Amino acid sequence: MLWLMNQARRSFWLFSLLVLPGTLCHEFCHWMVGKLLNARPVRFTVVPRRAGGSLVLGSVAFSNLRWYNTFFIGVAPLLLLAAAYGLFAWRLGGHPVLGWREGGAVFFLANLLFGAVPSWQDLRIAARSPVGWLLLAGTLAYGWLRYGKPRPVLLSRIQVIRSQIPFS
Repeated sequence: MLWLMNQARRSFWLFSLLVLPGTLCHEFCHWMVGKLLNARPVRFTVVPRRAGGSLVLGSVAFSNLRWYNTFFIGVAPLLLLAAAYGLFAWRLGGHPVLGWREGGAVFFLANLLFGAVPSWQDLRIAARSPVGWLLLAGTLAYGWLRYGKPRPVLLSRIQVIRSQIPFS
């Protein structure tokens, strides 16, 4: 389904209509996180337009973007990954037979996955925030401390297993 949606990019209006549910969810995530973090959304649109050589499928404008909220507003569409997983587990997880309902679920699932990808503009906004850089540095430091050290426990387990092997 994602492949079909990508092939529809040749036709501006067909592509815009096919991805409208994902675009609506994407922009709603920006709006909702902006509302929760006091960014004061002032304009919400999902009317597609051409801007230079690219497509703009929707946008949300804010009047109070600050250092503490820009990162979370920029990466807000990633919340759709949880919704896509929930839909997949609920609707398609235990149903091996595909019917019209499952076809609709697959279409909406593809739209959720398409909408979950932050745009370059979203990533530029998120990158302006020191909160994002601090979270990234903290995650990398945690990963380095947690998984970067060699594990001597494995060596002792191998030695114990060797001592239990009978010789014949």
